[in-house]
Amino acid sequence: MKMKISHEQEWEAARVALERVEEIDATPDHVSRYNKALNFHDYITETAESIGAEYAVARYFGIADFTARDSRFKRTADVGSIIEVKWTKYDSGSLIIHDSDRSTDIAILVTGKSPNYVLKGWIPIAIAKNQRWRRRDQPTYWVEQYHLHPIENLRRSSHGEATLPMSG
Repeated sequence: MKMKISHEQEWEAARVALERVEEIDATPDHVSRYNKALNFHDYITETAESIGAEYAVARYFGIADFTARDSRFKRTADVGSIIEVKWTKYDSGSLIIHDSDRSTDIAILVTGKSPNYVLKGWIPIAIAKNQRWRRRDQPTYWVEQYHLHPIENLRRSSHGEATLPMSG
């Protein structure tokens, strides 16, 4: 599902990215990161793109009052009450789950670059944390896109009906 965020949302994603990186005094080689080859500015750009993906998901589900500032790293969901947004710049990229991701959440894979994103699909994080998707070279799980449920099915699922607004 293709989604385009507004220019205002792009600006907000950039501002929030700077705030998040500054809040934890993060660097591209921060202990929580596995792509340590980025320079500082590329790291901020990746953070802004992931926040743009959150805006795209909120827009898709009609969450008009969404603000990325409400997300508190892994302590809260990225969007709504249980949605963890996973972004990659690679159109055919996998959804990557970390050990620190909350097992009670739903992960949505988003690809693309601002302002144009594509919502690729979703999977419950508890299911994604299956040993068959566990990486041997890092403590993550990589779920290929063909294992994801279509985004259009989330609202009709038992996961979506309890946590998403009915409009959208």
